[in-house]
Amino acid sequence: MSIFGRRANAASLSSSSLCLLLFLLLCLFLSPSSCGTVVVSPTVLDNIRTANFSGVLTGAFVNGFENIASFEADSGKRLAVILWYVSWQSPFPTADADTVYANGSVPLLTWEPWIYNAAGTLEAIASGSYESYVTSFIQAAKDWGKPLFLRFAHEMNGNWYPWSGQPENYIRAWRYIYNVKSNLKADNVIMVWCPNNDSVPTDSWNDAGNYYPGDAYVDWIGLDGYNFGFSNWETFDQVFSGIYTALAALTSKPLMIGEFACAEDAGDKAAWISGAFTKIEASYPRLKSFAWFNINKERDWRVQSSASAEVAYKNSLQNSYYLDRIL
Repeated sequence: MSIFGRRANAASLSSSSLCLLLFLLLCLFLSPSSCGTVVVSPTVLDNIRTANFSGVLTGAFVNGFENIASFEADSGKRLAVILWYVSWQSPFPTADADTVYANGSVPLLTWEPWIYNAAGTLEAIASGSYESYVTSFIQAAKDWGKPLFLRFAHEMNGNWYPWSGQPENYIRAWRYIYNVKSNLKADNVIMVWCPNNDSVPTDSWNDAGNYYPGDAYVDWIGLDGYNFGFSNWETFDQVFSGIYTALAALTSKPLMIGEFACAEDAGDKAAWISGAFTKIEASYPRLKSFAWFNINKERDWRVQSSASAEVAYKNSLQNSYYLDRIL
């Protein structure tokens, strides 16, 4: 019988027994390796799953866990969410998830199916060719036990990934993954469906809505977008307003920006950053989390790419609307 199933006889318990019982209850919600740092209650887990909080979770990809502390110092804000990437057939990254959790942050794990199966990437997943791997990965995520955003096969409506540009196969593969999660009762795993912002009219192959698996198979919605600069400088609204409006109409699920950033070329990055965070609060009420993509890659996306950009980012995040650690 559950200890919550009947009223305890307090007179029969010594004060030391009561203390021990309380300690053991608390440990149910702690990291398996420690009973002393961060407690995640069922209420907190539910609030993250349902986005039951006011404001927007502050997140980033910091290009290496060793950079977490310095990024937080540069931005003047603790990270509520930390983004990183895991390739297909790699095991669930328990140690990395522990590092993120120990920081008081929620993992945003992007699971990328970089596979070139003869049957096709998505067809092979949907048909169960990787059943053992998928099951072990999701089971390990469940066993880890803390809240986790899992962003599977993002930007599927582009043309740069082996899982892109195939709406029907994508939906089948996504539902397959989600059904494994449901069958394993991995309730701590919050699946994020995340298209790219470049969508064209609704009858086109890359319209995001064509890839939507349905509300029964999605927990959160993501959207990715970048201002690449050069001859195509775009404001935050130009990057995100179209896809945001479309997805907000598609579903009532919580929304996040899975990745975003701005280049330095051909415009004022500092002004872009300041304007972006002003716009998010004023005009994007459905957004509940973001992750800045902090790396020098196709462009120098880092907030540290210039002193003015870093100051703009740091100043913007001092607004209490942008939330730091919530665990």
